[in-house]
Amino acid sequence: MHLSVDKFKEALERFPAREHVYFNGHLGDPMMNPKIVELAEQTRCRTSVTSNGGIGTKDTWEALAELGVEARFSIDGLEDTNHLYRQDVKWDKIMERAKWFIGAGGYASWKWIPFSHNSHQEDETRKFALGMGFQGFTVEDHGRSHGPALDREGNITHWILPRDGSLKPGNYDVPAGIKRYKQTHQNFQVEDKVYDVQCEHLRFEDTYINAKGQVGPCCYHGYDMPGRPFVKLEDHHKLMATWKTKKCNPVCANTCGN
Repeated sequence: MHLSVDKFKEALERFPAREHVYFNGHLGDPMMNPKIVELAEQTRCRTSVTSNGGIGTKDTWEALAELGVEARFSIDGLEDTNHLYRQDVKWDKIMERAKWFIGAGGYASWKWIPFSHNSHQEDETRKFALGMGFQGFTVEDHGRSHGPALDREGNITHWILPRDGSLKPGNYDVPAGIKRYKQTHQNFQVEDKVYDVQCEHLRFEDTYINAKGQVGPCCYHGYDMPGRPFVKLEDHHKLMATWKTKKCNPVCANTCGN
């Protein structure tokens, strides 16, 4: 499913004073959308796209650069380590697309997630990125640093671990883990307490548009899956009403709560 230009236009009409539109992956890499250039043409404000860099034609990357779209390449290591987290993303394709974009005058930044398998490469990677023409290099820890990596047959090939060495590989029931992952609503449990919710929608004054063109307060409430329905922007107050109770919305508690 791809966000259509018409649905995007309709959603943008709700935000005439918008300052920044950024395309990011939720159901997939935004560069998979064949209309990404047309979508970017509609924004009429600062625009950025985040991609793993493994997809997109030369014409598309160059057109985005000419539009002034900023590109954040999610590259978590060098040729010998990036694929350990970014599975099935080919290094040569990333480099090719980055060169297309930068060569067309595009503003590119390199976003790097630290893990135990790449932490020793941070300085080397930063130097490499800036030497290629990337104009920024940021290190962002998303808390995705513990778990097994599976191949297409469901076999564990290696473990993703935090750079501080605080966690190690453990016993993992692959079928049970896959089943649990699919039941997303069961992965959000709340404690018997009142949470301090630092809502990203309120803090950053942003909203989320999903692939159907629906507008919600944030991506965390944008999955529209069984047990975890899409929350409309106009229903955000219903989430807020749970924050001062011991029945905080589980998604709010687990993503923005303390």
